[in-house]
Amino acid sequence: MQTLVVESVLRILSKAGYTVTDIVETKPRCFDIVARKGDIILLLKVLYNIDSLKYEMAKEMKIVAKLLKASPIVIGEKYKNDYLERGVVYNRHGLPVVNTATFYDFIVEGVYPLVYSAPGGFFVKIDGEKLREMREKLGLSIGDLANILGVSRRTVKKYEENVDASIETALKLEEIFGTEVIKAIDLLNFVQDENIDAKCDFAGKEGEIVRQLECIGVKVYPIKHAPFDVVSQAEEESILTGVRQVKEIDKRATILGRISRVLSTKAVYIVDRKVKVEVNSVAFVMKDELQCLSSPKDFISLLKEKIED
Repeated sequence: MQTLVVESVLRILSKAGYTVTDIVETKPRCFDIVARKGDIILLLKVLYNIDSLKYEMAKEMKIVAKLLKASPIVIGEKYKNDYLERGVVYNRHGLPVVNTATFYDFIVEGVYPLVYSAPGGFFVKIDGEKLREMREKLGLSIGDLANILGVSRRTVKKYEENVDASIETALKLEEIFGTEVIKAIDLLNFVQDENIDAKCDFAGKEGEIVRQLECIGVKVYPIKHAPFDVVSQAEEESILTGVRQVKEIDKRATILGRISRVLSTKAVYIVDRKVKVEVNSVAFVMKDELQCLSSPKDFISLLKEKIED
């Protein structure tokens, strides 16, 4: 079932004109697919049952999305024993979750979902300013509207302060005013700002590489569950960076290259010894070469030289 969901998502992205990576093969991973269309970058996690998405993975997915200026979205079909509803946005550890039908509506048709799931049922977001304007236009006081809705004045006041409402109440409001008062849910800007911990716990050769990057002024953000180990930031650029000295460097570098091409960003693999690997768009840098650098600008220049060579 997992494979079918992934295939559906890839077809949807292709139909909408996105440039897409294949499924990211590394495990465990905080995202499965990277897609781009113009300035829109999507970081997607695809699961049949979203209950399997753990907090640590969700947190790291949000961090990667922030560093790469991407929008993280989780796509699935079930939560525990229930199927996800079309047109409804669910929340899993602060990430927006939708089923493939809702994803299709949003990505292909440009139809934004209106309903979200929360403890107690389904709710919608009220456009409080528009509600107040329509009420005043019809000459209704807060008390008048409260009597019509059968709620307290305090509740109406909360609606005008953008407090969310039940679907039934929102539909009644739209019937009263003859216009939409429900705010659409923007999946691209759903996630609240995520704090990023730049503390690195690499040891051995990897730790030496990270310390050398930091010494020349490159900011380093560790990523545990991705084909890259670090997102480096130099000269206001985010650089996908591999530092782990493992046998599968060629495989990891290939995935790194695919992702960097979709994102149109730089990628580098820093190695302790020479490797017989060549990957388009990935610069291979010897650890010792970092000792010759004195600034983030030097680091960027070195990467450009490597890729051109």
